Amino acid sequence: MEPCQIPPEAGVGAGDSSSGGGIPLPPENDEQVTQAVKQAFFLDPILSVDSFEITTANRVVYLRGMVPTTDLKERAEQVAAQVQGVNRVVNQVRVATP
Repeated sequence: MEPCQIPPEAGVGAGDSSSGGGIPLPPENDEQVTQAVKQAFFLDPILSVDSFEITTANRVVYLRGMVPTTDLKERAEQVAAQVQGVNRVVNQVRVATP
């Protein structure tokens, strides 16, 4: 059995948005962290990225906006906290009262 050979251009990080696939690089700055959280919200089947204002300062993500349920508020915090490069999430999302 021959060892798997990986082309040199397919190294770690070959999956950043410019390469079209592979393992994405971790966010290097606050803007990249914000974009990664927005991408995670976009990919989540329950969350709507348009319902949230997402900002980052020193790798602390701040979530603001209004959602109809406490479950959505908690889901947003959970999804944001799982993003690589996020040190902490400050959830300032409000739940709309009927």
